[in-house]
Amino acid sequence: MQNLNTNMQKTPNKFQGISVAELLSLIPDEELVRLAAETNADYYSKVLYARSVFYMILMGLLCSERASLRVLEDIFTRPSFKTMFNLDPSKTVKYNSIAERLEVMDVSFFEGAFELFYERLSQLYSQDEMLSQKIVRVDSTMVAETSAKLHEGMCVGCKKDGKKQIKYTIAFDGIFPCGVEVFSEQTDLCEDRTIPKVVFSCAERHKGKIFVFDRGVQKRQTFDALSKEKIEFVCRLKESSRREVVRTIETGNGRCIGSLFLVSDQEVRLFGTRNKKPTVETFRLITTVNEKGEQYLFLTNIFDLPPEVIVLFYRKRWDIEVINRFFKQELNLSHFFSTKINGIKIILYMTLILAMLILIYKRKNNLGFKTAKRRFMYELDWMLTKIIVHLCGGKDPDIVLRI
Repeated sequence: MQNLNTNMQKTPNKFQGISVAELLSLIPDEELVRLAAETNADYYSKVLYARSVFYMILMGLLCSERASLRVLEDIFTRPSFKTMFNLDPSKTVKYNSIAERLEVMDVSFFEGAFELFYERLSQLYSQDEMLSQKIVRVDSTMVAETSAKLHEGMCVGCKKDGKKQIKYTIAFDGIFPCGVEVFSEQTDLCEDRTIPKVVFSCAERHKGKIFVFDRGVQKRQTFDALSKEKIEFVCRLKESSRREVVRTIETGNGRCIGSLFLVSDQEVRLFGTRNKKPTVETFRLITTVNEKGEQYLFLTNIFDLPPEVIVLFYRKRWDIEVINRFFKQELNLSHFFSTKINGIKIILYMTLILAMLILIYKRKNNLGFKTAKRRFMYELDWMLTKIIVHLCGGKDPDIVLRI
Protein backbone atom coordinates (compact mmCIF):
# COMPACT_ATOMS: atom_id res chain seq x y z
CA MET A 1 0.00 0.00 0.00
CA GLN A 2 2.98 2.28 -0.51
CA ASN A 3 1.33 4.28 -3.29
CA LEU A 4 -1.72 4.86 -1.15
CA ASN A 5 0.33 5.87 1.91
CA THR A 6 2.67 8.28 0.11
CA ASN A 7 0.15 10.03 -2.11
CA MET A 8 -3.15 10.05 -0.25
CA GLN A 9 -2.57 11.68 3.12
CA LYS A 10 -5.09 14.47 2.63
CA THR A 11 -8.76 13.80 2.92
CA PRO A 12 -10.56 14.47 -0.41
CA ASN A 13 -13.57 16.06 1.24
CA LYS A 14 -13.06 18.85 3.74
CA PHE A 15 -16.45 18.17 5.30
CA GLN A 16 -15.57 14.60 6.28
CA GLY A 17 -14.54 13.60 9.77
CA ILE A 18 -12.21 10.88 8.53
CA SER A 19 -11.02 9.71 5.13
CA VAL A 20 -10.61 6.25 3.64
CA ALA A 21 -6.87 6.91 3.17
CA GLU A 22 -6.50 7.67 6.88
CA LEU A 23 -8.29 4.46 7.79
CA LEU A 24 -6.32 2.20 5.47
CA SER A 25 -3.01 3.74 6.46
CA LEU A 26 -3.56 2.67 10.08
CA ILE A 27 -2.19 -0.76 9.15
CA PRO A 28 0.98 -0.15 7.11
CA ASP A 29 2.32 -2.77 4.73
CA GLU A 30 5.15 -3.72 7.05
CA GLU A 31 2.58 -4.82 9.65
CA LEU A 32 0.95 -7.22 7.20
CA VAL A 33 4.34 -8.49 6.02
CA ARG A 34 5.40 -9.07 9.64
CA LEU A 35 2.15 -10.87 10.40
CA ALA A 36 2.55 -13.06 7.32
CA ALA A 37 6.04 -14.03 8.47
CA GLU A 38 4.89 -14.80 12.01
CA THR A 39 2.03 -17.02 10.83
CA ASN A 40 3.98 -18.55 7.92
CA ALA A 41 1.04 -17.57 5.70
CA ASP A 42 3.24 -17.27 2.57
CA TYR A 43 4.56 -20.81 2.77
CA TYR A 44 5.01 -22.21 -0.76
CA SER A 45 3.20 -19.22 -2.30
CA LYS A 46 4.57 -17.76 -5.54
CA VAL A 47 1.86 -15.25 -6.48
CA LEU A 48 -0.93 -15.07 -3.91
CA TYR A 49 1.01 -13.76 -0.95
CA ALA A 50 -0.95 -13.01 2.21
CA ARG A 51 -0.77 -9.25 1.67
CA SER A 52 -2.08 -9.59 -1.91
CA VAL A 53 -4.92 -11.89 -0.83
CA PHE A 54 -5.83 -9.45 1.96
CA TYR A 55 -6.30 -6.51 -0.42
CA MET A 56 -7.88 -8.65 -3.16
CA ILE A 57 -10.63 -9.93 -0.84
CA LEU A 58 -11.13 -6.49 0.72
CA MET A 59 -11.72 -4.95 -2.70
CA GLY A 60 -13.90 -7.86 -3.81
CA LEU A 61 -16.20 -7.51 -0.80
CA LEU A 62 -16.38 -3.74 -1.18
CA CYS A 63 -16.84 -3.38 -4.93
CA SER A 64 -19.09 -6.33 -5.76
CA GLU A 65 -22.60 -6.93 -4.49
CA ARG A 66 -22.05 -10.67 -4.91
CA ALA A 67 -18.35 -11.41 -4.75
CA SER A 68 -17.11 -14.68 -6.25
CA LEU A 69 -13.84 -16.36 -7.14
CA ARG A 70 -14.12 -15.02 -10.69
CA VAL A 71 -14.70 -11.51 -9.31
CA LEU A 72 -11.51 -11.87 -7.24
CA GLU A 73 -9.67 -13.05 -10.36
CA ASP A 74 -10.81 -9.96 -12.27
CA ILE A 75 -9.85 -7.66 -9.39
CA PHE A 76 -6.36 -9.16 -9.14
CA THR A 77 -5.89 -8.80 -12.90
CA ARG A 78 -6.85 -5.09 -12.98
CA PRO A 79 -3.82 -2.79 -13.39
CA SER A 80 -5.53 -0.21 -11.19
CA PHE A 81 -5.69 -2.67 -8.28
CA LYS A 82 -1.99 -3.45 -8.58
CA THR A 83 -1.16 0.24 -8.89
CA MET A 84 -3.09 1.19 -5.77
CA PHE A 85 -1.55 -1.51 -3.57
CA ASN A 86 1.90 -1.54 -5.17
CA LEU A 87 1.74 -5.13 -6.47
CA ASP A 88 3.79 -6.73 -9.24
CA PRO A 89 1.97 -5.83 -12.51
CA SER A 90 3.30 -8.95 -14.27
CA LYS A 91 1.58 -11.41 -11.92
CA THR A 92 -1.72 -13.03 -12.92
CA VAL A 93 -3.92 -15.60 -11.24
CA LYS A 94 -6.88 -17.84 -12.09
CA TYR A 95 -10.01 -18.28 -9.99
CA ASN A 96 -9.30 -21.97 -9.31
CA SER A 97 -5.88 -21.03 -7.91
CA ILE A 98 -7.60 -18.56 -5.58
CA ALA A 99 -9.96 -21.33 -4.43
CA GLU A 100 -7.03 -23.65 -3.70
CA ARG A 101 -5.18 -20.90 -1.85
CA LEU A 102 -8.17 -20.14 0.39
CA GLU A 103 -8.46 -23.82 1.29
CA VAL A 104 -4.95 -24.09 2.73
CA MET A 105 -3.92 -20.57 3.75
CA ASP A 106 -3.25 -20.05 7.46
CA VAL A 107 -6.35 -18.45 9.00
CA SER A 108 -4.29 -17.04 11.87
CA PHE A 109 -2.93 -14.36 9.50
CA PHE A 110 -6.45 -12.99 8.97
CA GLU A 111 -7.36 -13.39 12.63
CA GLY A 112 -4.24 -11.41 13.50
CA ALA A 113 -5.15 -8.73 10.94
CA PHE A 114 -8.63 -8.52 12.46
CA GLU A 115 -7.15 -8.01 15.94
CA LEU A 116 -4.72 -5.38 14.60
CA PHE A 117 -7.51 -3.38 12.95
CA TYR A 118 -9.68 -3.65 16.06
CA GLU A 119 -6.85 -2.30 18.22
CA ARG A 120 -5.90 0.53 15.86
CA LEU A 121 -9.43 1.60 14.95
CA SER A 122 -10.45 1.61 18.61
CA GLN A 123 -7.79 4.25 19.22
CA LEU A 124 -9.76 6.66 17.03
CA TYR A 125 -12.34 6.90 19.81
CA SER A 126 -11.83 8.74 23.06
CA GLN A 127 -11.44 6.81 26.30
CA ASP A 128 -14.89 7.97 27.41
CA GLU A 129 -16.43 6.67 24.17
CA MET A 130 -14.77 3.28 24.56
CA LEU A 131 -15.73 3.01 28.24
CA SER A 132 -19.34 3.72 27.33
CA GLN A 133 -19.28 0.62 25.12
CA LYS A 134 -18.95 -1.78 28.04
CA ILE A 135 -21.69 -4.14 26.90
CA VAL A 136 -20.76 -6.93 24.49
CA ARG A 137 -23.71 -8.47 22.67
CA VAL A 138 -23.21 -12.09 21.57
CA ASP A 139 -25.49 -13.85 19.10
CA SER A 140 -25.43 -16.36 16.26
CA THR A 141 -26.60 -16.13 12.68
CA MET A 142 -27.08 -19.00 10.24
CA VAL A 143 -26.08 -19.03 6.58
CA ALA A 144 -27.40 -21.74 4.24
CA GLU A 145 -26.06 -23.22 1.00
CA THR A 146 -26.86 -26.23 -1.15
CA SER A 147 -25.21 -29.40 0.13
CA ALA A 148 -23.61 -30.02 -3.26
CA LYS A 149 -21.54 -26.85 -2.82
CA LEU A 150 -20.84 -26.75 0.90
CA HIS A 151 -18.32 -29.38 1.97
CA GLU A 152 -19.16 -29.15 5.68
CA GLY A 153 -22.18 -27.90 7.51
CA MET A 154 -25.19 -28.72 9.67
CA CYS A 155 -28.72 -29.71 8.69
CA VAL A 156 -31.53 -27.82 10.39
CA GLY A 157 -35.00 -29.21 11.04
CA CYS A 158 -36.65 -32.09 9.21
CA LYS A 159 -36.72 -30.49 5.75
CA LYS A 160 -34.94 -32.46 3.05
CA ASP A 161 -34.17 -29.50 0.81
CA GLY A 162 -30.51 -30.39 0.26
CA LYS A 163 -29.22 -27.41 2.22
CA LYS A 164 -26.47 -27.26 4.79
CA GLN A 165 -25.85 -24.36 7.12
CA ILE A 166 -22.90 -22.68 8.77
CA LYS A 167 -23.25 -20.81 12.06
CA TYR A 168 -21.41 -17.56 12.72
CA THR A 169 -21.36 -16.56 16.40
CA ILE A 170 -20.35 -12.91 16.68
CA ALA A 171 -19.59 -10.59 19.60
CA PHE A 172 -20.33 -6.87 19.10
CA ASP A 173 -19.27 -4.17 21.57
CA GLY A 174 -21.54 -1.42 20.25
CA ILE A 175 -18.82 0.02 18.00
CA PHE A 176 -17.07 -2.91 16.33
CA PRO A 177 -17.36 -6.69 16.09
CA CYS A 178 -14.83 -7.86 18.68
CA GLY A 179 -14.98 -11.65 18.44
CA VAL A 180 -16.19 -14.41 16.13
CA GLU A 181 -16.26 -18.17 15.69
CA VAL A 182 -17.39 -20.38 12.80
CA PHE A 183 -19.29 -23.60 13.56
CA SER A 184 -20.18 -26.41 11.16
CA GLU A 185 -20.75 -29.55 13.26
CA GLN A 186 -24.31 -30.81 13.81
CA THR A 187 -23.85 -30.56 17.58
CA ASP A 188 -23.05 -26.86 17.18
CA LEU A 189 -26.71 -26.12 16.52
CA CYS A 190 -26.98 -25.84 20.31
CA GLU A 191 -26.28 -22.29 21.49
CA ASP A 192 -25.11 -23.74 24.81
CA ARG A 193 -22.01 -24.90 22.90
CA THR A 194 -21.32 -21.91 20.66
CA ILE A 195 -22.12 -18.68 22.52
CA PRO A 196 -20.10 -19.55 25.68
CA LYS A 197 -17.05 -20.33 23.52
CA VAL A 198 -17.14 -16.82 22.05
CA VAL A 199 -17.85 -15.22 25.43
CA PHE A 200 -14.89 -16.88 27.18
CA SER A 201 -12.57 -16.19 24.25
CA CYS A 202 -13.63 -12.54 24.04
CA ALA A 203 -13.44 -12.05 27.81
CA GLU A 204 -9.75 -13.01 27.78
CA ARG A 205 -8.96 -10.13 25.41
CA HIS A 206 -11.48 -7.56 26.64
CA LYS A 207 -11.43 -7.31 30.41
CA GLY A 208 -14.23 -5.68 32.39
CA LYS A 209 -16.94 -6.16 29.75
CA ILE A 210 -20.54 -7.21 30.45
CA PHE A 211 -21.74 -9.96 28.09
CA VAL A 212 -25.37 -10.06 27.00
CA PHE A 213 -26.91 -13.05 25.21
CA ASP A 214 -30.30 -14.62 24.63
CA ARG A 215 -31.88 -17.56 26.45
CA GLY A 216 -30.35 -20.09 24.06
CA VAL A 217 -27.72 -20.45 26.80
CA GLN A 218 -29.22 -22.35 29.73
CA LYS A 219 -26.53 -24.72 31.05
CA ARG A 220 -26.02 -24.20 34.76
CA GLN A 221 -22.35 -25.20 34.43
CA THR A 222 -21.87 -22.28 32.03
CA PHE A 223 -23.37 -19.79 34.49
CA ASP A 224 -21.20 -21.20 37.28
CA ALA A 225 -18.08 -21.00 35.08
CA LEU A 226 -18.80 -17.37 34.12
CA SER A 227 -19.13 -16.32 37.75
CA LYS A 228 -16.06 -18.31 38.75
CA GLU A 229 -14.03 -16.45 36.10
CA LYS A 230 -15.61 -13.15 37.25
CA ILE A 231 -17.18 -12.55 33.83
CA GLU A 232 -20.30 -10.41 34.23
CA PHE A 233 -23.31 -11.36 32.12
CA VAL A 234 -27.01 -10.69 31.57
CA CYS A 235 -29.34 -13.14 29.83
CA ARG A 236 -32.90 -14.42 29.79
CA LEU A 237 -33.94 -17.46 31.80
CA LYS A 238 -36.75 -19.84 30.87
CA GLU A 239 -39.89 -19.42 32.95
CA SER A 240 -39.94 -23.12 33.85
CA SER A 241 -36.42 -23.09 35.34
CA ARG A 242 -36.14 -24.61 38.80
CA ARG A 243 -34.46 -22.51 41.47
CA GLU A 244 -34.23 -21.96 45.18
CA VAL A 245 -34.42 -18.47 46.66
CA VAL A 246 -31.47 -17.48 48.83
CA ARG A 247 -32.84 -14.04 49.66
CA THR A 248 -35.26 -11.45 48.34
CA ILE A 249 -33.58 -8.20 47.32
CA GLU A 250 -36.81 -6.40 46.41
CA THR A 251 -40.44 -7.47 46.23
CA GLY A 252 -41.10 -5.19 43.28
CA ASN A 253 -44.76 -4.42 43.97
CA GLY A 254 -45.36 -4.09 40.24
CA ARG A 255 -43.41 -0.88 39.81
CA CYS A 256 -42.68 0.09 36.23
CA ILE A 257 -39.23 -0.53 34.72
CA GLY A 258 -39.47 0.58 31.10
CA SER A 259 -42.34 -1.24 29.42
CA LEU A 260 -42.29 -4.02 32.05
CA PHE A 261 -43.43 -4.32 35.66
CA LEU A 262 -41.15 -5.65 38.39
CA VAL A 263 -42.48 -8.70 40.23
CA SER A 264 -39.41 -9.64 42.26
CA ASP A 265 -35.64 -9.20 42.52
CA GLN A 266 -34.04 -12.26 44.14
CA GLU A 267 -30.74 -13.98 44.79
CA VAL A 268 -31.14 -17.62 43.73
CA ARG A 269 -29.41 -20.91 43.04
CA LEU A 270 -30.43 -22.81 39.93
CA PHE A 271 -31.16 -26.49 39.33
CA GLY A 272 -30.58 -28.26 36.04
CA THR A 273 -33.26 -30.36 34.36
CA ARG A 274 -31.79 -33.55 35.84
CA ASN A 275 -29.58 -32.31 38.68
CA LYS A 276 -30.76 -32.50 42.26
CA LYS A 277 -27.89 -30.30 43.40
CA PRO A 278 -28.12 -26.54 42.80
CA THR A 279 -25.43 -24.37 41.26
CA VAL A 280 -22.35 -23.58 43.32
CA GLU A 281 -22.68 -19.85 42.65
CA THR A 282 -25.69 -17.69 43.41
CA PHE A 283 -27.26 -15.45 40.78
CA ARG A 284 -29.61 -12.54 40.62
CA LEU A 285 -33.01 -13.27 39.10
CA ILE A 286 -35.20 -10.31 38.11
CA THR A 287 -38.78 -11.37 37.38
CA THR A 288 -41.00 -9.02 35.36
CA VAL A 289 -44.30 -9.12 33.48
CA ASN A 290 -45.67 -7.10 30.58
CA GLU A 291 -49.14 -5.61 30.23
CA LYS A 292 -50.49 -8.98 29.03
CA GLY A 293 -49.16 -10.74 32.11
CA GLU A 294 -46.38 -12.57 30.22
CA GLN A 295 -43.31 -13.25 32.34
CA TYR A 296 -39.75 -12.19 31.47
CA LEU A 297 -36.94 -13.52 33.66
CA PHE A 298 -33.52 -11.83 33.57
CA LEU A 299 -30.54 -13.66 35.02
CA THR A 300 -27.27 -11.95 35.94
CA ASN A 301 -24.32 -12.12 38.32
CA ILE A 302 -24.32 -8.33 38.77
CA PHE A 303 -25.71 -7.34 42.17
CA ASP A 304 -24.69 -3.69 42.52
CA LEU A 305 -26.94 -2.12 39.86
CA PRO A 306 -30.68 -1.41 39.99
CA PRO A 307 -33.02 -3.75 38.05
CA GLU A 308 -33.82 -0.98 35.57
CA VAL A 309 -30.17 -0.96 34.43
CA ILE A 310 -30.01 -4.78 34.13
CA VAL A 311 -33.10 -4.82 31.92
CA LEU A 312 -31.67 -1.94 29.86
CA PHE A 313 -28.45 -3.95 29.34
CA TYR A 314 -30.47 -6.82 27.95
CA ARG A 315 -32.45 -4.56 25.63
CA LYS A 316 -29.19 -3.38 24.10
CA ARG A 317 -28.75 -6.94 22.80
CA TRP A 318 -30.95 -5.91 19.87
CA ASP A 319 -28.03 -3.92 18.42
CA ILE A 320 -26.37 -7.13 17.26
CA GLU A 321 -29.47 -8.06 15.25
CA VAL A 322 -29.06 -4.79 13.34
CA ILE A 323 -25.36 -5.49 12.78
CA ASN A 324 -26.03 -9.04 11.56
CA ARG A 325 -28.50 -7.64 9.01
CA PHE A 326 -25.83 -5.16 7.90
CA PHE A 327 -23.34 -8.02 7.44
CA LYS A 328 -25.79 -10.06 5.37
CA GLN A 329 -27.51 -7.36 3.33
CA GLU A 330 -24.73 -4.85 2.72
CA LEU A 331 -21.57 -6.98 2.98
CA ASN A 332 -23.07 -10.15 1.50
CA LEU A 333 -22.05 -12.41 4.39
CA SER A 334 -24.79 -14.89 3.43
CA HIS A 335 -23.01 -15.73 0.16
CA PHE A 336 -20.25 -18.35 0.05
CA PHE A 337 -17.53 -17.95 -2.54
CA SER A 338 -15.35 -20.46 -0.74
CA THR A 339 -17.07 -23.68 0.24
CA LYS A 340 -14.37 -25.09 2.52
CA ILE A 341 -14.34 -24.17 6.23
CA ASN A 342 -10.83 -22.69 6.01
CA GLY A 343 -11.88 -20.37 3.19
CA ILE A 344 -15.15 -19.49 4.93
CA LYS A 345 -13.22 -18.39 8.04
CA ILE A 346 -10.87 -16.25 5.93
CA ILE A 347 -13.78 -14.52 4.19
CA LEU A 348 -15.53 -13.99 7.54
CA TYR A 349 -12.50 -12.25 9.09
CA MET A 350 -12.12 -10.07 5.98
CA THR A 351 -15.83 -9.21 6.12
CA LEU A 352 -15.46 -8.11 9.75
CA ILE A 353 -12.40 -6.01 8.90
CA LEU A 354 -14.32 -4.26 6.12
CA ALA A 355 -17.28 -3.87 8.49
CA MET A 356 -15.07 -2.11 11.06
CA LEU A 357 -13.73 0.26 8.41
CA ILE A 358 -17.22 1.14 7.18
CA LEU A 359 -18.69 1.39 10.69
CA ILE A 360 -16.11 3.92 11.85
CA TYR A 361 -16.34 5.78 8.52
CA LYS A 362 -20.13 5.88 9.03
CA ARG A 363 -19.93 7.09 12.61
CA LYS A 364 -17.18 9.68 12.17
CA ASN A 365 -18.83 11.13 9.06
CA ASN A 366 -22.41 10.89 10.40
CA LEU A 367 -23.75 8.66 7.60
CA GLY A 368 -26.16 5.75 7.23
CA PHE A 369 -25.03 2.17 6.58
CA LYS A 370 -25.72 2.14 2.83
CA THR A 371 -24.44 5.67 2.27
CA ALA A 372 -21.25 4.92 4.19
CA LYS A 373 -20.44 1.87 2.09
CA ARG A 374 -21.23 3.70 -1.16
CA ARG A 375 -19.14 6.78 -0.30
CA PHE A 376 -16.31 4.61 1.01
CA MET A 377 -16.16 2.94 -2.40
CA TYR A 378 -16.43 6.27 -4.30
CA GLU A 379 -13.65 7.80 -2.22
CA LEU A 380 -11.43 4.78 -2.86
CA ASP A 381 -12.01 5.23 -6.59
CA TRP A 382 -11.09 8.92 -6.31
CA MET A 383 -7.93 8.03 -4.44
CA LEU A 384 -6.95 5.72 -7.29
CA THR A 385 -7.46 8.56 -9.78
CA LYS A 386 -5.13 10.79 -7.79
CA ILE A 387 -2.50 8.06 -7.54
CA ILE A 388 -2.55 7.49 -11.32
CA VAL A 389 -2.32 11.23 -12.02
CA HIS A 390 0.59 11.54 -9.63
CA LEU A 391 2.46 8.55 -11.08
CA CYS A 392 1.99 9.93 -14.59
CA GLY A 393 3.70 13.17 -13.55
CA GLY A 394 0.55 15.28 -13.50
CA LYS A 395 -0.55 17.78 -10.91
CA ASP A 396 -2.92 17.12 -8.08
CA PRO A 397 -6.42 16.73 -9.65
CA ASP A 398 -7.89 18.50 -6.61
CA ILE A 399 -6.63 21.72 -8.21
CA VAL A 400 -9.09 21.26 -11.08
CA LEU A 401 -11.74 18.97 -9.60
CA ARG A 402 -12.48 20.48 -6.21
CA ILE A 403 -14.95 18.49 -4.13
